[in-house]
Amino acid sequence: MADHMVVARLFPVSPDENSPNSPTSKKSTSYKIGNSDVKYKLPPPSTMKPYVDTQSGALDTWPAHANNSRTVPIAVSLTKDKQLKVTDESSGKTISHVPKPKFLEQLEKYLKKELQALGVTEVGPSELRLQAHREVFEYLIEDFRTYRPLLSAIKNEYEMMLSYQRNVIRQLEPLKQMIVTVSEQCDQKIMAIRDEEKQEIRDLKGENSRLYQKISEINNEKLELKSQVEKLQDELAVQYLQYRDECDERKLLITEYNNLRYEQEDSMKQNPDLEEDEEEKLKNDPVFLRTALQQARRDEASATQRLNEMIANYGDVIPRRNMEKLQKDYEDIIALHQKLKADFNTALKERQIQDDLYKKTVEERDEYFVNAESLRRSATPRPDWESCADYVAGGATRWKQLSDGKTSKQKVKVLLNEISGAASSDNTGAEYFDGLGTSELIPSYLQYEGKVRNRRLGKRDAALLIKDIWRQKMVKDSENDDNIRSNMADFVKDYLNSRFPAESMVAEWAYNMRDACQRYSHDQKIGLFGFILSGDADEELYHYDYELLENIRSAFIKVDSNNAGSGQLNREEIQEVLKEQFPSWNDDEISNCIKAAISDLDMPKDSSEGFNYSNLFTEDDEGRMGTFCEEILKLLKTERMNYVDDLKTELKDENPVSVKSLKKAFSIVDPEIEIETMLKYLSWVFKIDKEELKTIDSKQDEVTMDFSKLVQRLQLGNIRRVGRKK
Repeated sequence: MADHMVVARLFPVSPDENSPNSPTSKKSTSYKIGNSDVKYKLPPPSTMKPYVDTQSGALDTWPAHANNSRTVPIAVSLTKDKQLKVTDESSGKTISHVPKPKFLEQLEKYLKKELQALGVTEVGPSELRLQAHREVFEYLIEDFRTYRPLLSAIKNEYEMMLSYQRNVIRQLEPLKQMIVTVSEQCDQKIMAIRDEEKQEIRDLKGENSRLYQKISEINNEKLELKSQVEKLQDELAVQYLQYRDECDERKLLITEYNNLRYEQEDSMKQNPDLEEDEEEKLKNDPVFLRTALQQARRDEASATQRLNEMIANYGDVIPRRNMEKLQKDYEDIIALHQKLKADFNTALKERQIQDDLYKKTVEERDEYFVNAESLRRSATPRPDWESCADYVAGGATRWKQLSDGKTSKQKVKVLLNEISGAASSDNTGAEYFDGLGTSELIPSYLQYEGKVRNRRLGKRDAALLIKDIWRQKMVKDSENDDNIRSNMADFVKDYLNSRFPAESMVAEWAYNMRDACQRYSHDQKIGLFGFILSGDADEELYHYDYELLENIRSAFIKVDSNNAGSGQLNREEIQEVLKEQFPSWNDDEISNCIKAAISDLDMPKDSSEGFNYSNLFTEDDEGRMGTFCEEILKLLKTERMNYVDDLKTELKDENPVSVKSLKKAFSIVDPEIEIETMLKYLSWVFKIDKEELKTIDSKQDEVTMDFSKLVQRLQLGNIRRVGRKK
């Protein structure tokens, strides 16, 4: 019975049904490897047959009968030291004499199977191998309940340590990356430094080669100098030999010279007459002369040195007489200064007196000014009589004649008479005009015999009548196919005949209209109409101004249509239109027009709002325009008068003036003028037809006009500069 295993029966223990490893539990357990989301299922608990001790059965009394449980074929042999050795026939590995228990063999088989399934049979650090061994260890812990707490504690310690090491490794990973990055940066810096060093090395090598070349050149130069020195030494030796020879020859010559001199002295002692001859020869002796010249040069150098010393030491010293003269001048200046100082003090005192007097005068002036202001507020204000000249026929000159030497009451009466039309320029207070007759020399609208009642036509009535005449005449002239305007005097006669059937009424309105034009000639529109009616002014003056204003208005409308037709233009657009219409005008003249437009529209000076340009061209019932149009017409008249003044200057008060002279003046003052335009101007001035002017070229000197009358014709004609003024 010793060969058989002893089996003891144990009481069955009911397993924990909630345990995952319980054979009765239907739950399957799984596990994960690392951070992977893949779950690996554990084999069913029945595979390892746990809880065998809780079941009724036989208890394995290993190793008492272990030989009966061996299933692997073995081979038994003796070692050299006479010990028994048991090996596995299949694998050749040495095995223990005592066979393993069944549970251990099952665990080893399961472990081997799992390692093969996971492909980690090679021994080495691996998460998969660790997981397989962890499972086997858990099975082992579950099977040994007695040692389970200790084994579980050991396992937990290992797990905690592994988790801690993983965390440490995870924390060190960024440092590793940083170390790698820093290492790469350091490598790059090292490479850059090496590149710089390579460049420096190349530069140094180049410098070294250049220095070697320079050293070589210096050595070559040294060799050349050495050869030159040797050559010079040879030449010096030759020169030294020549010097020795010459020195010896000189000594011989000196010896000969001394001998000859001694002989000469002996001969002179014997013959004294020869001494004077010798002195003459001595003066002409070159050696003597050379010695004398050297001595003279030394004396000259010494004298020059002494002279320079004198100049250096006494250069700033002046003569005594100059010093005395300067001293006297200084004393005179001091005396003059004292005198001027005394005069200045006297003038300063007088100035202070004058300042005090001035302050006193200012105080008195302020006091008088305050009194005058108080009197001005309390007393009746004095009227501005000068402003009345605008409402009197004849302007400021006639108003001065009417108001000179009159009291305020008399001035008021004169002003009321002028405004009401009670005064007449020709017949003051007359009730009737005398008819001028029916002669052909009389204008057609004034041809009447008899008395004509003086209506004393007012300025407003005259303006309304003239406005209607212009309107009717423009309509009639537009109906002419030849574009020739009818004569104003003839048209006025037709106009009055159409309005008044009675001849006396026609004459009455004609004479009163002429009288009103004379009385209100200071008004631009009435005065111009009067001159045109009498034939003294060119009708084109009115039409030119009218058409020009229409052109400006059309230009404004065109610019406005390009801006969506808002009916308003800004300041820059108006300036641009005016510059386009009047290129010869400067910025000040354009600015005056803008100011006039602002005044017409009652806008603030610095307003940025648009200009309602349509309101700039409106007229009242008397035909008066706004400030904007009046300013433009004023500037046009100024240009025309300047043009006439230039012509007057060019004519140089030539009296009488011929057609040829005026033609020459036109050409000089306005070189760009065309022939047709010049003939038109000459035709108006000299009252000669243009065709007739073309035929009298040879007699231009014979057609003349008085200078003053010619200037008047120029001023009242539509004569304007064609080109720009130089």
